[in-house]
Amino acid sequence: MATNAVVARRRLALSLRERRLRAGLTLEEMARRMECSPAKISRMETGRTGVRVADLRMIADVLGLGPADHEAMIELVRQARGREWWHEFADIVPEGSATLFGLEDGAPAISQHSTSIVPGLLQTPEYARALISSVEGITADLVERRLALRLRRQHLLDRPQPPRLDIVLDEAVLCRVIGGAEVMAGQCRHLLARAAAPHVVVRVVPFDAATHAAEGVGFIIFEFDGEEDVMTPVVFAEQLSRSTLIDDPDEAGGYQTALAGARSAALTPERSLELIAARAAGLR
Repeated sequence: MATNAVVARRRLALSLRERRLRAGLTLEEMARRMECSPAKISRMETGRTGVRVADLRMIADVLGLGPADHEAMIELVRQARGREWWHEFADIVPEGSATLFGLEDGAPAISQHSTSIVPGLLQTPEYARALISSVEGITADLVERRLALRLRRQHLLDRPQPPRLDIVLDEAVLCRVIGGAEVMAGQCRHLLARAAAPHVVVRVVPFDAATHAAEGVGFIIFEFDGEEDVMTPVVFAEQLSRSTLIDDPDEAGGYQTALAGARSAALTPERSLELIAARAAGLR
């Protein structure tokens, strides 16, 4: 099921916790049976430390895992050790960005609420360059590397089985002219082209819409399919110097509810595209 090291590590950690709880064992009881500290079990169950095959063997014995379940977890351990394409950009992004890129790369469904700029997955090179170049003191080299990273992230939309992408934009996103009129017009046309794909939905919340719970807050929700999948939704709130990950189910659920409110306040996808087309035409 896992598609990259980040998702594999997270799925393994959540699986270990779910299996332990199903067996009715506390952290202390599990640690005692494995002859290690509760802190070590906690680190493995939160993904803060990797799980070795030797550890997994002991865990399988303690929890009574069958051969099929044991082998599935060993495969997750192998996948979690992988080196992914975004590692080459680790020196130019905020701490924690690898988790964002991994969840983005591996989630079957991505939803985003944006209040001021077009989401990175839907940006044109010209629009992205204008944004990246706006950072004070940034070098030309760094602009090119960050641009390459942003464009590489977009490759997932062109896969044979791309993720479902559900975007809610405030109308202000269309009115803020990033990079000049020509660049912004091209960006609007790009939104229209991307939204023509069956797996992409773009909605716009107009200025005269009712107030909703997500007002003024930008965030991304990564969701995973399947009743048997232990992966719960994860929310990312992107900031200037770091990204905040929210994986508590109740807190993440609040963001899902807020996003549903934004969708309700938005125009239909069809009317949203008409508004985007009109904006593109007006910028010529």
